Amino acid sequence: MMDIDREEVENQILLNKRKAIKEQSERIYKENSKRRLLQVLDKKFQTTMIGALARFEEAFGELWGHKDKEITEEQMEFRRIWEQVRTDILNNGNNQRRAAQEEIANYTMSWDKFKTELVVKQKG
Repeated sequence: MMDIDREEVENQILLNKRKAIKEQSERIYKENSKRRLLQVLDKKFQTTMIGALARFEEAFGELWGHKDKEITEEQMEFRRIWEQVRTDILNNGNNQRRAAQEEIANYTMSWDKFKTELVVKQKG
């Protein structure tokens, strides 16, 4: 009888350890999932901001001599204005990126990865 109780206790200890390891693994996975989402979103924010600025420079860069080595006084004034606007756009985008990161920090999440379900059909 003592052996059965002892065996049950040992089994319960092993089950508790297994449960603790599983919970820790899930916690780590959720932390990694959140970190991955933050990295993906950070890259998307950067790509959006820099891409939009680059398109604007392509379309209107002649106004401030975007690719010119020597520029006129008028272009110099446009360049000053553009640099301020560009800084404001980047600052606003970075502020929004940080706000999104802070919002995500309030959530618990896990990455579902890519799931594929195969349906097996009987022939005949």
